[in-house]
Amino acid sequence: MSGRRTQSRVNVVNSSGVLRVSHDVVVEGIVDDAFVAVSDEPGIVGDVLTIACCVNQVRQTVTVLVAASRPRLVNGVVKHELKLKRADAQRAARPNTVPPNRGAND
Repeated sequence: MSGRRTQSRVNVVNSSGVLRVSHDVVVEGIVDDAFVAVSDEPGIVGDVLTIACCVNQVRQTVTVLVAASRPRLVNGVVKHELKLKRADAQRAARPNTVPPNRGAND
């Protein structure tokens, strides 16, 4: 076929980095100290996400953990309801389970 591309469009290089993918969600409210959001994409329990919003024309971000994800029908379309807990609240609620280092004679 004439006009077909002969070179590769993608080059894969051994490298490390972070890929951030933004998705729009609608935060419907707060229930039991957790945000309830509706998304086109399902959430994975335990994933860390960042919610960016504007409050009084000031951009704020909140780091959250996905606590639950379930399908939900919205206007005839399957969406996903996410229960998002603040990450800082999760850390404070978790006790330190790592025992302190002990010497050989302890």
